[in-house]
Amino acid sequence: MAAVAVALGAPVGVLAVTDSALLCGRCHDSKVAQVATTGGHAADVDCVDCHEDRRPGRFARRHRTIPTCLTHHVSPTTRHPPLPAKRAARGVQGNCLACHDPHGSTNAHLVRTAIPTGRFRQRAVQFTNDSGAATGSFVDPAAPGRGLCEVCHRRTDFYRANGHGKPHFTESCVLCHEHDAGFLPVVAEKNCPVCHAAEAARFARPSLHHMTFGACTPCHAERAAMPGPGHRAKPACTDCHQDLATHAPPGHPALPCTQCHDPHGTDNARLVQDVVTTPAGAARAVRFDGNLLGKADGSFASASAPGSGICEVCHSTTRFYRGDGTGEPHFALSCLPCHLHAAGFAPR
Repeated sequence: MAAVAVALGAPVGVLAVTDSALLCGRCHDSKVAQVATTGGHAADVDCVDCHEDRRPGRFARRHRTIPTCLTHHVSPTTRHPPLPAKRAARGVQGNCLACHDPHGSTNAHLVRTAIPTGRFRQRAVQFTNDSGAATGSFVDPAAPGRGLCEVCHRRTDFYRANGHGKPHFTESCVLCHEHDAGFLPVVAEKNCPVCHAAEAARFARPSLHHMTFGACTPCHAERAAMPGPGHRAKPACTDCHQDLATHAPPGHPALPCTQCHDPHGTDNARLVQDVVTTPAGAARAVRFDGNLLGKADGSFASASAPGSGICEVCHSTTRFYRGDGTGEPHFALSCLPCHLHAAGFAPR
C-alpha cells in the first residue's frame, strides 16, 4: 500500500485521481497506480465509469462489472489476425487485450509496453507515433523486427519479426491496413496514392477533371474490396464524352483519346498531354494554354517554334503545319471553325 500511496500522491498522471480511485486503490493498487502514472484510459474516464457496481456496498470477487471492449467501441472491429467466423465471435475481446492495456500505457493508443508473441513469450514495444516505418512506430527501420506490427509477424511478406522481408510502403500502415478491418488491406479513397502515386500527383494539378470530380471514385467504381488487378473500374472516355470524336489521319485508324489527353491531369489546359507520343513513336513536348487562336504560342500551331504546337507535332505528310516546322502558308486564326473535335478534326 505504501507504493500505492506514493503513486497516488505524486502529481505525475494527466488524469486526476478521484475519490473512487482512492477507494478502489485499497485493493487494486497496481491498476490505480498505473492510471495515475500513465493518464489512464482517457482524461475524463474514472474507475466507476467502466466498472459498474453489481453489489452496492459489498466488496468481493466480481462485485463490479468487467465490460468488454465492444461495450463502448462498437465499430466493426475484427480480430487480427483473422479467424474463422465461429472462433472470431468468441475471440475479439481477448484479441484487443493482447495489444492494448485498458488501464493505461506509456505508449500511444493504450498499446501495451510488452506484446505477447507466443506462449510464455513477450516482446517489448515502444509505440509513440503512427507514421509508419520509423522509430517508435509500426515498424522500426533502426531495429528491424522490433516495431509494434513486426514483433508478431512470422509468415508475412513484409516486416517480419526476424528483421527480414521484401521492401514495402514506408508511410503510415493504417492508410491501407485499417483497424476496423482487423488490419486487412482495404482499398479506400485515402490510399489510392499508395499504389497509384503518379496518377495521384497528376490528378492533384488543377484541371477539368480535378475540379469536376475531386476524387478517384466518381470515375473508378469499386469492383473488389481487396487491392489487385481490376479492383476498380476503368471507364472509357466515351462513357461521358459521347459528343467528341478522336482524330483519324487519312489511311489510319482513329487515335485513342489518350494520344492527346491525360485523364488524370497535366500542366496544360483541357487535359492536353505535356508530352505527346506521335504515331511514329517520337515523344514531343507540348505547351497548350487553352489558347484557341490557331497560330499562336500555346495554341494549336506555334508562332515562335514552328512544329511544336499540339496539332503540329504529329504532322508529317500534311500540306500545312508539319512537325518539322515546314509547310505551305495556311489560315492563321482558330483551327476549330473548320476542324471540329466532334468530327475528329477532319476538315469540313
